[in-house]
Amino acid sequence: MSGETPLDPVVSVKSGNLFEKGLVTKYVQESGTCPVTGEPLSLDDLVSVKSSSTAKPRATNATSLPGMFTAFQDEWDALVLESFELRKVLDKTRQELSHALYQHDAACRVIAKLVKERDQARADLASAAA
Repeated sequence: MSGETPLDPVVSVKSGNLFEKGLVTKYVQESGTCPVTGEPLSLDDLVSVKSSSTAKPRATNATSLPGMFTAFQDEWDALVLESFELRKVLDKTRQELSHALYQHDAACRVIAKLVKERDQARADLASAAA
């Protein structure tokens, strides 16, 4: 009736047609007939059909080539956008790492210079005391 695969399927025992339970129940309560054949139909003539909830049917737009191309293009666009965002984060992280390494190198040079000056001062003090 809706043109889509039913989520809660029921089958008519009189006509053998498969329907979405919510839609056909409303139609039968209003008209008392089968929506396809027009024969008299009651809610007792509808039997629930068990379906697997793990295997969802494809959407109707994925059953045609243009629909599949659109789905693939949408997926590609999403992947490219995600890749772009990841590259931006990577570049920012690289800049932060570069800055941190530069600061570490500068701190090591200052420490080495101070240690050299300390050792020179100790040596001068030792030679002056001697």
